[in-house]
Amino acid sequence: MQPEIVKKLLALNRHFYEANAADFSQSRQGINPGFARVRELLPHPCPRLLDVGCGNGRFGQYAQQHQAVGAYVGVDFSGGLLDVARAQVAGAFYGRDLTEPGCLDDGLGQFEAIVCLAVLHHIPGRDNRLQLLRGMRDRLGSDGRLFLSTWQFATNPRQQRKIRPWSEIGLSPEDVEPGDHLLTWQRGESAYRYACHLDATAIIHLAAAAGLTIMQQFESDGREGNLGLYTVLKK
Repeated sequence: MQPEIVKKLLALNRHFYEANAADFSQSRQGINPGFARVRELLPHPCPRLLDVGCGNGRFGQYAQQHQAVGAYVGVDFSGGLLDVARAQVAGAFYGRDLTEPGCLDDGLGQFEAIVCLAVLHHIPGRDNRLQLLRGMRDRLGSDGRLFLSTWQFATNPRQQRKIRPWSEIGLSPEDVEPGDHLLTWQRGESAYRYACHLDATAIIHLAAAAGLTIMQQFESDGREGNLGLYTVLKK
């Protein structure tokens, strides 16, 4: 993907999350069933957890309520969502652009567990997703675990209705990569956002390229119980 297209899609998502932080956070108050499975699979004990793309901190809040983690660190690019997270989760929070090289290097240290839930599919460009995966790998302790979840919107009839043609923002399918989609948001302010459909095969290929080993994959969440694909990885 050309750098100027990456920048345009990042700006699209940045505008979406800043303009709709309150409404988006309100729509993400519930606890996904997949969270319980992740909690069961966390290392015991788990002295430090890094939440990459933490949003409003709902996984951190859930993990703390169940006394599943010690120190919690959240990283996100959205100042609005980080403000919400700080108000409801005890921890340290950092504003970082997850597409920047070394975005997880400065002062974060090592972690027994890292979660990156419903985030990777919003990172435009396979190379940028791979870079982030490698960055998370480098923050894992020797026996650490990385938990990903990716949104299976393109195979869900209810979610497919959100897909719009790229021409609505002045792009064409040739400008983007396979699996990339433009989606609408109709709650509060009408807006667009970018997402890539990352299925099990795509995650397997990314994990191998990042030097990570998949321990297991499972589906959860949504009315049908398969809207989220969860992947557990190790070094």
